[in-house]
Order: sequence, then C-alpha cells, then structure tokens
Amino acid sequence: MTQVPHDDETDFELPFGEGEMSVLVRQDVVPPSGKTLKHSADAEVLLALATRLQVEEVADLSFQALLTPLDKACLLATGKVKGRLRQLCGVTLEPLWTDIEQSFTLEFQPAERVAKYMVPEDDFDTDLPEAMQNGEADVGEAITQVFAMEVPAYPRAPGVSFEGYGQSEAEIEAEDKRPSPFAALAGLKSSLEDDGE
Repeated sequence: MTQVPHDDETDFELPFGEGEMSVLVRQDVVPPSGKTLKHSADAEVLLALATRLQVEEVADLSFQALLTPLDKACLLATGKVKGRLRQLCGVTLEPLWTDIEQSFTLEFQPAERVAKYMVPEDDFDTDLPEAMQNGEADVGEAITQVFAMEVPAYPRAPGVSFEGYGQSEAEIEAEDKRPSPFAALAGLKSSLEDDGE
C-alpha cells in the first residue's frame, strides 16, 4: 500500500487497502485545482499481481493520474497506466511479452451513493462509479482493474495461428460422415416400438 501524504504533513497514515496495489487517497486532501499522483509497483506487488492475473510474470506496472474533486464527496481520476507482462502463447506455449498502455477516467463516489445505482443485469456498457469508503478512494485498486481488463485472454505470438487439434481436413470430414451413436439408438428405439405394436 502506498500512503499519500497530506500537503502539509510528511507522514499521513491511511488505513490499509486490500488490493495488491492499493493506493488510498482521502477525498478531502485533494485541492480544488487537483493533485497529480504517480505510482510504480514494487517487486512484491508485481509478484502478487502475476498470481492474481494468472500470468507468468508482471515485470512492470505504473500509473500517473490527475485527481480532481467533483463535489464535496466525489473524486475524478484521469490518467494512464502502463505495464509489461509475460504469458505463455496459447498455441506454441512459448513465453510471450505484452506491453500494455491504457488511458482511464474513473469516478469515485461514496459507497452509499454507488449502492443506489440501478443497472439492468444485461447492461454491460454502463460503468458504475468506484465506491469510496469513509472518504477514501482506492485509486490503485481501480487502476489495477483497468490494467487487468487489457491482459490478453488468449495470447498468441505474432504470425502464429491455431491449426486445430492435430486432425487434417480429411480426418475431420471422415469423422463427420460416421454415423452418430445417437442415430443407432434412434433406430433401436424405432424397431422396439414396431415390435411392441
């Protein structure tokens, strides 16, 4: 967890966040003109993130955000997250490095306000504001989620394509032409029904 000091304090203790890269910011310490926040994950956090993201390695992860108050209880964070991670190619199983750079705009509102939002279950486009707890926004965790959404689900090395499960076109066609075991059962059922009449 990173502690963000109040402008006139050098040691501002914030409650511990639960995310690997929690960066807690009190809404009331962000001046009306805004505040720039820069953060780079340390080696321990990178290791924990590799486990969470189910990748071989997260080599680097950092962000820069401009925090501005929206009103007396809300924050807006805009900026860019950058990172580098290693996964296994889904086709060759060879190590594959991916560089990620993503801009973000995140809104933080008190949890009780966020809880009142009604979004239909089939609405996948509406982004709810991030919930704040006791006047604090976990900017680092929200940005970690932005980064996680950019991790390729099925990484592939350049120029590599999936050629099937080791079967040729002819083998696949021959398999498709074989009678289905269900067709045999349907025939058996039909003959049993005919015998029963």
